[in-house]
Amino acid sequence: MLRARAAAILVLLVFGGFTWGDDSVPTVVVRPFLLPVPETSDLLPRSLEEALANALRHKGFVVVDGSDAHPARFEAQGLLVRENGNLVLHVALTDLDFRSVVAAQMISVYDGLTALGPINTSMAAAVQTLKVYWDSIQKSPLPVPPIQDSLVFSSADEGAEVFWQGHQSIGKISQGRVTAPYYPFPSRAVLTLTVEKEGYTANTVEIRLRPDRSTYPLPKLVKLRIDELHLFLSTGRLLGMGFEYRHYFLPDWSFWAGEAYPFVQWQPNSAGVEPVGHLDLAGSAGTWILFPASSWFRFGLETSLLLSQTLTSPSAGLPSQWYLDASVIPFGVLMEWNFWGITLENRIQVPYSLGLPTGLLAQRWLLVDNTFPMLSFGTVLKW
Repeated sequence: MLRARAAAILVLLVFGGFTWGDDSVPTVVVRPFLLPVPETSDLLPRSLEEALANALRHKGFVVVDGSDAHPARFEAQGLLVRENGNLVLHVALTDLDFRSVVAAQMISVYDGLTALGPINTSMAAAVQTLKVYWDSIQKSPLPVPPIQDSLVFSSADEGAEVFWQGHQSIGKISQGRVTAPYYPFPSRAVLTLTVEKEGYTANTVEIRLRPDRSTYPLPKLVKLRIDELHLFLSTGRLLGMGFEYRHYFLPDWSFWAGEAYPFVQWQPNSAGVEPVGHLDLAGSAGTWILFPASSWFRFGLETSLLLSQTLTSPSAGLPSQWYLDASVIPFGVLMEWNFWGITLENRIQVPYSLGLPTGLLAQRWLLVDNTFPMLSFGTVLKW
């Protein structure tokens, strides 16, 4: 039975898609020293923690915070007690892979400044014992303990499916979690998982197992861009606002769009000048060229057909007049900026008027003040 299990673990190591973490450098997390009766003004526990960390560094250990990003092989803890004028310190160093204490020291001294010397000596002795233990298992490695419990993966993406190596399904997220079928994975193996959900970008992550954990969070999936509403302002059309609906036929990348921009031209300080109403309607097709949707910056191009309607106000007894112009925009430049969950977009366009007989515009390139391209600034609402 043991040989069969060992053979299965060996096969999984070679073909199963996980790798070993680097244990060539011993890492230690120093936990805050415990006090049965905490004293908020007492700085001794913190100074002893620093002294223990320095002793570990002196022996070649790397002190880390023990987080998922910086996991520790060993854990150092201390218990500090004051009793009848004595100071009692117990220090324990634990091998987290095997969940066993491999070095410990306890000392009782008179409370006072003279206590620091013996305490530091006692902690140094514990660190030396740990060093001897580490050197011994480097020369003669101990059997790697397997994970004892089934692995549980938590996620906020309800209904998402989780795969080993991108092809073998573990199951779907239900009520925020999925439990994988039990397998005796070696401690500190690195598993490669892929999370998929319709309408979202698939995400492949590597998770390093820890012997003291059985539940691991999965990163939140990013929704594919399918439908968007853009609200924007444009130079030359400032007394108004534009609305653009985009549908991505190639999610996150290529789209078609419809746009409406009502605005007014009016100079209230000029006598005899009546307001003129405009409604610009446009149809566009575009694509992002550089950088994915998750990037903080994107660059794209679009081409558009623009219909401009103009309605003049009644003046001097004459009725209002309606005009229709048409323009093409061969190339429009798109720039998108993503910061703190907010998406902003800039657009640069130079329309070319077709000179329709029903319109006011001759056949020519249209520039703001006959000098500048039309610039748009706005925000994006996604769903």
